Amino acid sequence: MVKSEVAKLLAVIAAAYSRFQVDELKQNVWFEMLGDVDYKIAQMAVKKLMLESPFPPTIADIRKQIAEITTPEKYKISAADAWGEIEQAISKYGYYQQSEALDSMSSITRKTVDLIGFRQICLCEEPGVVRGQFLRMFEQVANKEKQNALLPENLKKQIDAIAARQNLRLVEGGSK
Repeated sequence: MVKSEVAKLLAVIAAAYSRFQVDELKQNVWFEMLGDVDYKIAQMAVKKLMLESPFPPTIADIRKQIAEITTPEKYKISAADAWGEIEQAISKYGYYQQSEALDSMSSITRKTVDLIGFRQICLCEEPGVVRGQFLRMFEQVANKEKQNALLPENLKKQIDAIAARQNLRLVEGGSK
């Protein structure tokens, strides 16, 4: 989205919400935080939010709505559905075809299974216990994925660079 499109978006919000004020600083901040988004998608998100709330949307509201709009339905999976994917994979592929079983799962389910271990899930003598652990971990992984999806790409890169520098410092400091 270009700066003039951010200005249009803010003008629409200001027209819908009388207390919403627009100035150059607000326009710059919104451009920085929403500039990576396609204008048509942002416009859709704003319209949807205007229909749902009597309060003007925030940048966070818009980014959440954009993530909701742009995430395909097949990736919107509940923890219970994810556990169903695991049961299907175990039934179809068993313990010995781990890579095929993992490939049959959605990405968030697979990430969670990787944390626990596919073999541990298959060999567990108390499936109810593993199921409970999986459901809790799945929610944490899904929330982390959602939070990550809300960040603008340039901010993700900056955060990754800071984390890499910090990790390097820890490694260098630990080897002395």
